[in-house]
Amino acid sequence: MDELNLQALLLDESFINYCKRTNKADIEKWEKWLQKYPEHKESVAELKETIVTMGYHAGELAVQTNYARLQSQIKKRSNQYHFAAIGATVWFKVAAAIIAVSVISLFLFRQQTPKESTEIVQHVGAPGKAAALLTLKDGSVVSLADIKNGSVVALQGGVEIQKNKDGELVYRAIEQGDATNPASNTIATNKGNQYQVILPDGSKAFLNANSTLTYPLRFFKDARSVRMTGEIYFEIAKVESGTAGRKKRIPFYVETENQKIEVLGTHFNVNAYEDEPATTTTLLEGSVRVISKKRNESVLLKPGERALLNETLRVEDVDVSQEVAWINGDFIFKGEELGSLLRKISRWYNVEIECPERLDKLKFDGMVSRSQPLSTIIDMLQTTGKVKLILNGRRLIVID
Repeated sequence: MDELNLQALLLDESFINYCKRTNKADIEKWEKWLQKYPEHKESVAELKETIVTMGYHAGELAVQTNYARLQSQIKKRSNQYHFAAIGATVWFKVAAAIIAVSVISLFLFRQQTPKESTEIVQHVGAPGKAAALLTLKDGSVVSLADIKNGSVVALQGGVEIQKNKDGELVYRAIEQGDATNPASNTIATNKGNQYQVILPDGSKAFLNANSTLTYPLRFFKDARSVRMTGEIYFEIAKVESGTAGRKKRIPFYVETENQKIEVLGTHFNVNAYEDEPATTTTLLEGSVRVISKKRNESVLLKPGERALLNETLRVEDVDVSQEVAWINGDFIFKGEELGSLLRKISRWYNVEIECPERLDKLKFDGMVSRSQPLSTIIDMLQTTGKVKLILNGRRLIVID
């Protein structure tokens, strides 16, 4: 297979899907093709390895990212190989094809008009999926969507990081280590993504779209602390220290920009998006204390209550099922204002919203699965007769 054919494959989205095993039909298509042309198996295997390693995506919009990732991978390969193995030469041949595609695609993309640019966007309105970027203690970044379930992601300071069979990120200490000055990891989701991580103490954190969570590889013995942005649902593990008869629970702290939450084993949801009017903490089980960083005040929540923090800190009863519907894969709207609803849509479907301010306060009721395409929600909203929505590229325009 010559370099021209390699370049053609790199521009074929179905081939990229086959390499990353994200589409069953494309996998079957290319496996049949290889059966018909077995002489290309070696070259395809090398190309597949490179695509998976660098998190390659087809399409002009990804070329700058692809090029940067490739340069990083070439540097790593240069250190690994001393050109003694034939495989190294083949890999660099594949890399050359990717560079050619990236340069050509970048040139073509920059020559396009704005109208043409909107036409090349793929999968507009598709629902979100499980994907995240993991930043390790050395600063390297791993795309978890490209890691096979059941695989070890990294080993750091005696802690094994694994993507389990269910696709969750799991931390497990396999050696004794020092927790006095632990290194940290950060997991981040983009718009249209969500992810679940099991922290070193066994606590679970489920990240909604456009969220981050920073946590140590090993928690301190007398306290556990994490930092977050966006929206995360927590299930905190009960951890105790001391000897029999003198055991005490080790507290867990969640910090956002404006507040600190003290936890003693519980289930709760924190919404701290910058574009929301307030930071909200909703308690499902146990008890938490929410502390305002800017004001000398705090509140203790009971299950079924929500703390709202903006200029003040207040508590109100809340419909928990609506607050955490996203955990169960649903949107539930009960008298929800259009502005709030559209912000959720923007994060999950990765679209920009254009809506007149006068329509923000319109209220809607409804329930729809987050696995449905954006068109389903558009239809649902339009059947009310209150608004009309137009999807233009990645811009969702609302008119009355």
